[in-house]
Amino acid sequence: MAPYQSHGFIGQEIHTWIKNTKQTHKALFILAEKINADCYESLGSLTIDSGSLRQTLISCLFPRCLELFQATYILVEHGMSPSSNIALRALLEAMFVLCATAKDDDALEAYVIEGERERLRVTRKLLADKDSTLPVDRLEVMRRIQTELGEKMKKQKARKFSTEDFAKKAGLHGWYLTAYTRTSWAVHTTIRDIERYLVLDEEENLKSIRFIPTDEDAVDVLSVACNTMIISLGAFLSLFEADTTIADVHGKELEILMTKAV
Repeated sequence: MAPYQSHGFIGQEIHTWIKNTKQTHKALFILAEKINADCYESLGSLTIDSGSLRQTLISCLFPRCLELFQATYILVEHGMSPSSNIALRALLEAMFVLCATAKDDDALEAYVIEGERERLRVTRKLLADKDSTLPVDRLEVMRRIQTELGEKMKKQKARKFSTEDFAKKAGLHGWYLTAYTRTSWAVHTTIRDIERYLVLDEEENLKSIRFIPTDEDAVDVLSVACNTMIISLGAFLSLFEADTTIADVHGKELEILMTKAV
């Protein structure tokens, strides 16, 4: 524990931890790197129809998934369990939206309109700030935006989609009920999640606070992240009517690897 007391996850000592962790779970980390490389190759090999809202949107959502996948990988290798779960949750949300909007018109429309709703919410909050230091001309522009967006939203008929709605449209509701729900503890900093920092003696009295790297759920988090990225890759390739074999192959590789791990 001592080497981490001064600088924690950003100190030089963490590099030894990373090396050892990647060696312990070598096969899974190698597979994650292969998936990552093939995602990059797929992203660069397809031609986007700029006139297609769906293709343009999915072509933006896919690199978002890839970035969150890489963030999860980095946090797992550093032994940052709560943070890796938070990144995983964001990755799962991105997958739900990607897979839903790739094949469902209602989900596509709802996602686009939600962007306008969010602009309206932010504008209203900024205008409600009585201590705002924004210049008068800027505030006038924001009031005009609020009026325009408000009128536009009244005309929109698409209903608001929740994360669960996107998961259902994606055909991934089971993922929402299991993997996604599991990450809630870390995201919302629940009492159950922060108990990890307590060190108790035999009589369950507080002995110390422990704040060190851990690989206690490294396999669970990284394997789910890999599976999420494989599904996202398959949906991405399918939209462009490209060969999805590489996604299928990685799916089989992950299945075999996790079967051996049990």
